Amino acid sequence: MSHFTILGATGTIGQRLVSHLRALGHDVSAPARGDRTIWDRPLGHAIYTIGITADFRTKPLDTVEAHVCLLREMLARADFSSLTYLSSTRVYGSSQVGREDAALSVDPNSASDLYNLSKLMGESLCLHGGRAQVRAVRLSNVIGGDDAESENFLPSLLREAKSGGILLRSALTSAKDYIHIDDVVAMLPRIAESGRYRLYNLASGQKISHREWTYWISARTGCSVAVMPNAPVLDFPVIDITRLREEFAFAPRDVLRSVFGTLKTDISLVDPE
Repeated sequence: MSHFTILGATGTIGQRLVSHLRALGHDVSAPARGDRTIWDRPLGHAIYTIGITADFRTKPLDTVEAHVCLLREMLARADFSSLTYLSSTRVYGSSQVGREDAALSVDPNSASDLYNLSKLMGESLCLHGGRAQVRAVRLSNVIGGDDAESENFLPSLLREAKSGGILLRSALTSAKDYIHIDDVVAMLPRIAESGRYRLYNLASGQKISHREWTYWISARTGCSVAVMPNAPVLDFPVIDITRLREEFAFAPRDVLRSVFGTLKTDISLVDPE
């Protein structure tokens, strides 16, 4: 068994990782935020899950602190066997290609790109910071681990559905990749212990549209679905997971069926527009 340290263990992914690793018999440390003792002891395989997601626009300084500054201190001071940093597939937002080796574009004039800039700086530190066994993982949109009050996409839709109607602020054709949290916690330790590459996409490799999500939710709850006038289309490229498939025989689960079970619904017959 191995020793792991989960940084950000109070977050959704961090909590699941701690439980998963302990269930497998690993020795797991979950230091609290601000715990300075992490500089005085070996951390084993450190997995850096610290991050700010839905509220990054209102917390720009905190976002950079979480994604860059604390990571810089880890690389400068920590004693680890490996360090795995969680980035995001959001960095592909302006790209036509979702491969790890693709050149990416960001716009400092866009408030939304602050998140991408901070994650890419974190990745660059990992790749070029001079430490061995440091990897970055671009994580897709995680489904299955949020609490009911989360501001993330699916919990927000489900709350609206309970009140009788969903109002989408982006078009039904909007689509992006989602991955189930059980796939995330299964793959991150494997990457940390033996990954051959320095950068990975951890995703399902399949896009799910807003249309598909709302069909399934409407079929379950009977809620109505409406779209705001002139709603923009938010469409990400397909995320390439060839590295994970070839190295680890990764076979991601069907996200929709993992969330909604085996509900028999021909979504092509229903159009909420």
